Amino acid sequence: MSPWQLHGNLRRMFTTSSASASASAIITSFLRDLSNERDLDRLVHSFEQASQSDRFRSKHRIYERTVRRLALAKRFQSIEDILEHQKTFKDISKEGFSARLITLYGKSGMVQNAHKVFDEMPQRNCPRTVLSLNALLASYLHSNVFDMVPTLFNHLPTQLSVEPNLVTYNTVIKAFCEMGSFDSASSMLDDMELKGVKPDVITFNTLLDGLYSNGRFEDGEKIWKRMEDEHVAPDVQSYNAKLVGMCVEKRSGDAVVVVIALHKFL
Repeated sequence: MSPWQLHGNLRRMFTTSSASASASAIITSFLRDLSNERDLDRLVHSFEQASQSDRFRSKHRIYERTVRRLALAKRFQSIEDILEHQKTFKDISKEGFSARLITLYGKSGMVQNAHKVFDEMPQRNCPRTVLSLNALLASYLHSNVFDMVPTLFNHLPTQLSVEPNLVTYNTVIKAFCEMGSFDSASSMLDDMELKGVKPDVITFNTLLDGLYSNGRFEDGEKIWKRMEDEHVAPDVQSYNAKLVGMCVEKRSGDAVVVVIALHKFL
């Protein structure tokens, strides 16, 4: 290796090391502000400054904590300010980054903003796959606009040429249950079977919670039987849902058996 090559390699090594140290300092400094800064305007400014760093923008947890703190303070304009600012970075052309913004808006109850990010994705040459579809559906779920979840589910997959996956179906089932549309929720199992999507324990627990707690014990038992037929093992939440159903039905004798079954999880 020539002296010039050695010099170049060393310079790149120190430059990379320096950039890494700088990014770490930015993240550490902001985390300190996130925990201690009482002036939320200053926190917003600090966040926008820190987000100039590529490495900072990869920290999903920091974004979640910041948005949650602002939401608890009902600083929705501040949430919009910091998330709209993210659109100035090249990351916005990546679906994962856009999906994160959709999710953060949804968890803050700002579903119109979430949908706007989704609608703007083609303008930024950003693909829309099942990832962003699921983020959009979840944003309506988190915002308690439950009826929009099945409405969007009925046309967006076809419009986007996207195949719904397990997460998609679980979100739609949850929305139906929140609306009290338990028959529609249960019928999604048939749709999943038709599409070759295998339900998981989350799928069944969502249905069990809804049915058992709303006085539909026998329907809950049918779902339990189907869960067994699908070879999906019940967990603590499954048994808790059944226990609630037995209490609603005043089946105290049967409830003892469920309590005994729960002991295996302790």
